[in-house]
Amino acid sequence: AGSGRARRRRARQGGRGAAHRRRMDATQPQALWRLPEGAWSATYTAPLSTTGSLLVMTPSSGTAGVTVSVMHASGLARKAARLDASSNPEFVGVIDYNDGHRKDYFNRNTDGSISGSHFVDGVAVADFTAKKPLQALPREVLKWLQSLDLSYSVRNAKRDFTNGFLIAEIFTRYYPSKDLSMHTFENGTKAACRNDNWEQLFRFFKRNNIPIGKMDFEPVNMSITGAAQALLIKIYTYLTKRTVPVFLVADLPVEEMVASAVRREESTEMTQAPPPPPERHAQEEIPGQDAYRVFEAARQNRPVERSTPRAVAERPEAVPLDIPEVKARTLTKNVAQLRAQQTQIQQAHLQKSRVPTNMSGRKSSAGTDNGPSTPSLGYVGAAKPAIDIMRPIVTAVLQENERVMKSLDPRKDVVASFMELCRTLVPEPMCVQVFDGLSNQASQLADAMLKCPAEFYKVWTLYCSALVEFSERSPVFESVVHLFKRFGLTMSEVDPVLTQQLMVDVGLPSLAPLLKDSAGKREPLCQLIYAYTQQQVLSRLGVLRALKETVDDMPVYVDCLSYFVTEETQAELLHEMLLAHYRYYAMVALQCPQPKIRVAGLAILVAVTSSSEEHASSVLSLLPSFTELVYDDWWEVKAQLILLTAQLLNHLSCQQGVGEAEAHALLLVVSRLFDAPGTSKTVLQVGLCALVGGLRHYPMLLPAYVKALLRQPAYFRERLLHGAKADDAPPVLPPRQVKYARSTSSRSYEERCICDSWPAVAIARTLAEQAQASSLEHFEPEHLEVLTACLPELDVDLGEEWLTVFEKVKAYVFVALIDPALHHGAREVIRRFWLCRPQTVALKAIEASKQTLLRTLHMNYRDSGHVRVPEDDLLDLLREMRDAGGAIGAMLQNVVDNFREAHNVEFQRSRLDALFE
Repeated sequence: AGSGRARRRRARQGGRGAAHRRRMDATQPQALWRLPEGAWSATYTAPLSTTGSLLVMTPSSGTAGVTVSVMHASGLARKAARLDASSNPEFVGVIDYNDGHRKDYFNRNTDGSISGSHFVDGVAVADFTAKKPLQALPREVLKWLQSLDLSYSVRNAKRDFTNGFLIAEIFTRYYPSKDLSMHTFENGTKAACRNDNWEQLFRFFKRNNIPIGKMDFEPVNMSITGAAQALLIKIYTYLTKRTVPVFLVADLPVEEMVASAVRREESTEMTQAPPPPPERHAQEEIPGQDAYRVFEAARQNRPVERSTPRAVAERPEAVPLDIPEVKARTLTKNVAQLRAQQTQIQQAHLQKSRVPTNMSGRKSSAGTDNGPSTPSLGYVGAAKPAIDIMRPIVTAVLQENERVMKSLDPRKDVVASFMELCRTLVPEPMCVQVFDGLSNQASQLADAMLKCPAEFYKVWTLYCSALVEFSERSPVFESVVHLFKRFGLTMSEVDPVLTQQLMVDVGLPSLAPLLKDSAGKREPLCQLIYAYTQQQVLSRLGVLRALKETVDDMPVYVDCLSYFVTEETQAELLHEMLLAHYRYYAMVALQCPQPKIRVAGLAILVAVTSSSEEHASSVLSLLPSFTELVYDDWWEVKAQLILLTAQLLNHLSCQQGVGEAEAHALLLVVSRLFDAPGTSKTVLQVGLCALVGGLRHYPMLLPAYVKALLRQPAYFRERLLHGAKADDAPPVLPPRQVKYARSTSSRSYEERCICDSWPAVAIARTLAEQAQASSLEHFEPEHLEVLTACLPELDVDLGEEWLTVFEKVKAYVFVALIDPALHHGAREVIRRFWLCRPQTVALKAIEASKQTLLRTLHMNYRDSGHVRVPEDDLLDLLREMRDAGGAIGAMLQNVVDNFREAHNVEFQRSRLDALFE
């Protein structure tokens, strides 16, 4: 027992001595030279003059954390150095580069940074400062990263950016046309994977003169604390040209740091020291009492000792309570009256509670001006189940068909039973009638679903099967989509945040498989999704990201974006962040080997270009990325390319004196598509409609445009020149959407009557010049179709420029007059010129026709063996012109007389003498 007490006494003395030594060490200034691990951003003044350097602090082995190795990247030679206490009384610490010449002496600042001087051979040559490593990304940088829509969200910068994969993805957003392809990067954690990614990035940085070197990203690769934050701040500043305010937590002053260290040592000594053995008093010892006091004293950090006993005061006696006797009250009303009164009170309370509840619900769910708020959990109050609202509507329609009513399952609700039979037994018109009736009650159903979101889940799962079972061409599918859109629009008017959240949580998981498997249903389903989305940029981005994660198929997601972007342009929500999102995925799609995805990428750019002049300029900067698609084998890629080219040409026509090189490149794309013999007729049809508006600004397009128009099949050309005009149609037909392929994934294209937009005189002149240049013997039907479409109606005045056109085409027109296949077209052209307004132009045209008409009569009546137009048709035209009177009649009389004199034999074969009897 004696030896045990001696050991305990020595332990207490040794513990006190160690604690004393620790307090003495903590009070010394040398404790301040210890620097936290990580990458310290350092700046050196002249003559070193380096900015953005890193002092990378890593623990040294075998030194118990007292010294660290410093990898210096300040512009000096990179080598290992050591951190130690300073021998110079003016500084607390020193970085020794172990070469006998260079040292960095420093002091600690209140904000946690260090500052000092760089010494060479004991002489201060430059001042320097170094900021302590950042533990988290600044808010501006974090918001910027979120707006880039990276592959996965950043949760731990030190871990997420180690392999450089996300760094590469960031630069692809700003350098989409450069040689930086994400498929060459691997998102792995092995050293070989990380090194390969950083080597690719380093080559990219050097080629593009980006000021990021190995000293910047090697600490990131080594997972040094603060290195990723420093690199991202540098990248953010370089790419956005904006600075980042960095707020650091200030350290305690030196005195407070010393005092805090002393308090920590004392607390440690007090809690870790063994309690002194209590003196035993045999007469007062109670088993377990000392152990309890030791536990209480240790918990309260106070010495263990016996306390003096205190006397316990007596508790005064309790005052007795006087409880009065219960008095029964007689009942003056019967039970029925009491129940009626209670019902009225409950209804009054319900009416009072509904108004403030609805008001607060709307206020909380509508969001603030700065962005969406947290979605509400639905309205409080009595909500009629949606199935009770739908049941009478469905029953009223189904009662019209006795066979359907007998087939319903009596064990199930009529609505559920109807959905089981609608695909096989219920006629499609009846199904459409049911869904239209439900659409008319969309407001009541929306109110029930908002008050109880579980009702939305029931309704959605009940009718979503119809979206899967019916084809996109079925009227039932269209009516179901219309029903869901009505739900979304009606619910969004009341609680847009909750409506959007319901779509993300309930709608997207069920729509994702359908979007992946049915390309033809993507466009209406994308419109359905946006019916539930708030009209805000951040809300749209949130839905797009949720859809991307749910679909988990990049080609399908890009194809959906090509339909979403149209909704953005209509809502005028194509903000900078949304624009960057769509541009990035469009560029990704253009590099995809699947032609349908390349079509989707071009469709996105087409929609962006048409939204505004500013957005068109941003797409024009991507010109080198898509001009090579002119050699693509897929017809729809070329169709979308010519649409994009036409829109960019229209954009450049409004920019005076700029974009000549870009316009030349775009015109070259058009000429290659129009002149290539293997170009699809569908591509030409799309191009003829898209480019017609730019012919006035780019007359060099006219020869290729006219050739392409003449090459089109008759039914295509008929739709372009005359459209589908009915008797009651307006003079200018609106464009119509046409699908040129039967494939469900094929897109709709705008087709219009080009005669309403083209420069008619220029087209007719180009047609005549091409006929003369090719030494054409006679017009074909397509020539007369185009020429007739160019000529205005008889009640519209012809300008003098039309006489030049008539001089060039009159020989072809009069030859066509005696051709049975071309007679009616030539007859219409002659009438337009001879009967036109003003009369001066008509007289000149008539005078120019004399000799040509004389040669035509000679060709028609000579014995050549060729098939001629029936003489009655020719005489009908001449009689009509003779009856017009005036100069036309005199000219015809003159031509007939000359024909009799010059070609009497042929005249005798004809019945021309009957014209002027």
